[in-house]
Amino acid sequence: MVNNFEVGQVFEDRKHERTEFKFIVDGRQYKGYYKDGQIDWLHPHPKQDVGERKVKAIEDEVLELLNEHGVRDETENLEIEPMVKNKARNLLMFKLKIQGEEFKGTFQDGELEWFHPKPRRKLDEERVKKIEESVQKKVEEHLE
Repeated sequence: MVNNFEVGQVFEDRKHERTEFKFIVDGRQYKGYYKDGQIDWLHPHPKQDVGERKVKAIEDEVLELLNEHGVRDETENLEIEPMVKNKARNLLMFKLKIQGEEFKGTFQDGELEWFHPKPRRKLDEERVKKIEESVQKKVEEHLE
């Protein structure tokens, strides 16, 4: 759906630094900014041309492309909560969405374990490794 995707930084080393992206859909060029997990569209907004439903699909694809370009942290929506009330066990459950699908797992004694479905069945190994490193870091920070 999205063609000729380009990404770069604007307002570098300033308070309003952000990532700018641009692409073409159905022969029309669209631009936007990405910062703090949010997409801000520049004029024209794709909704004006393709409708609300298709905008959601375009935004999902843009987020995926930002992941591939190393701009977006896929664990930014990570939720962490104790799985057992007994804090002595330090058993935590985490969940996050990747490509619109929710993945869950546990973290105990420095070990991360995925529930079904496991991301390795749907994502490439390198991507899963980066996600696991980020989850591990965030869970350990949560425990501190």
